[in-house]
Amino acid sequence: MSGDYYKEWRAYAEIDYFSQFILLWLAANAWYRSHYAEITTRKDRDFLERLRLDHSPRNKLFAKFERAISSPSTKEHRELLSGIESLSFALNRATLFWDDGSNLQRISLESCLTGNNPKIYGSLTVKKRAPGITISAHLKLTDSKGEAFNGFLEIIYKVRCLLVHGDLEPSEENHEVVKQCYSLLHLLMRF
Repeated sequence: MSGDYYKEWRAYAEIDYFSQFILLWLAANAWYRSHYAEITTRKDRDFLERLRLDHSPRNKLFAKFERAISSPSTKEHRELLSGIESLSFALNRATLFWDDGSNLQRISLESCLTGNNPKIYGSLTVKKRAPGITISAHLKLTDSKGEAFNGFLEIIYKVRCLLVHGDLEPSEENHEVVKQCYSLLHLLMRF
């Protein structure tokens, strides 16, 4: 007996980026803990701060970001720009916040954690006519590759924290944010 099982099989074909993102983060976590083994506190925030400060070739995530953003004729460049634009759209549709306290800052490219101690929020984007990195006709980033990398690293890490600590509602909008964070991290981890 043959039936129309389209809906059932189509549902099985959907990729769960929530779990895939966590698995990819585990790979990133294993890499930075091994790569920066001199950090003895073993706290994720300390490793993140090292990644934010180390813009040398030793930081393979930053090196990959810098290579991809600086090489317009490559597939990785187009993939990175597309991922950044998609993440921006996804963040604008979702309602995610940097803090749970009284200072509720929405997570977006226009409101990004740029300093951790004390917490400082700034924009990764600039006006259309300002110098910067053109992502699309509607999106332009600061010309500081280090600042842009740090901002994306903070966004990815914050989404990871929200997901791991059970603070991320499993909505379609949040799933799209996780998908775009996964895509960016996946690209940066291909070193």
